[in-house]
Amino acid sequence: MLAPIWVTKPATARKLRQRIRATLSWCQAHGYVEHNWAGEAINGALPAMPTVRAHFRALPYRDVPDALAVVAAADGSLVVKLCLRFLILTVSRSGEARGATWDEVSLDGREWRIPANRMKAGAEHRVPLSDQCVDVLERVALLRDESGLVFPSPTRGSRPLSDMTLMKTLRATGLAERTTVHGFRSAFRDWASECTEMDHAVIELSLAHKVGSAVERAYARSDLIEKRRQLMAKWGAFASREAQRTVGSVRGSRKRKPAVSAVAQVDPTCSV
Repeated sequence: MLAPIWVTKPATARKLRQRIRATLSWCQAHGYVEHNWAGEAINGALPAMPTVRAHFRALPYRDVPDALAVVAAADGSLVVKLCLRFLILTVSRSGEARGATWDEVSLDGREWRIPANRMKAGAEHRVPLSDQCVDVLERVALLRDESGLVFPSPTRGSRPLSDMTLMKTLRATGLAERTTVHGFRSAFRDWASECTEMDHAVIELSLAHKVGSAVERAYARSDLIEKRRQLMAKWGAFASREAQRTVGSVRGSRKRKPAVSAVAQVDPTCSV
């Protein structure tokens, strides 16, 4: 079952093996089979699986302001559009933004504390909130319900937005052909490297990435919050610029190459 697709369709093959392994594991525990052949025993019978890593689609950073304008002008739920805007401005991951709760947010302290159990790295992450982020939170506060979620689903009661909701907005605006939701983190990374003088550690910590070896992290206890606050303020100002051309021009098209962003034309040095 696995051999015909192990090399040609590795992602499907891995999922299939996992499901067979889980089934046989239950059968083995209940005495129906003696061995779980989808476990380690099968490794020697399968060829090496190709390791191909595809990068997330991402916009050039100069097109991010126009993308925000496209999203703001789109039809659809206000809470979904605000969630996507907040995610881009905070360069957070989809699950982190969708699961944000009001007790994690301090508007007075201009800070969002994401608890360890909601972070990929398993450690609490502080996110400094720019003026633009605070504006989003003040707008979405008018939609607050009993769930405590910052961005409650408009269709699923007091539950978080689903993981595909934000991507549907990108598809509806034509942006999905050029970027994924996660791709905005890559756009930020490029912008920060090319358009600021911030240290590598400041940029990586803004993305909630681990920096340095385990020994280095043991001695570097600071999360550089004040430097990250400066960086995120610059990103907020850059990303939230008024679009200087029609919002339709940033949308993906297979028939013609998208025009160069007006932001790039007006400000090639990326200064804010």
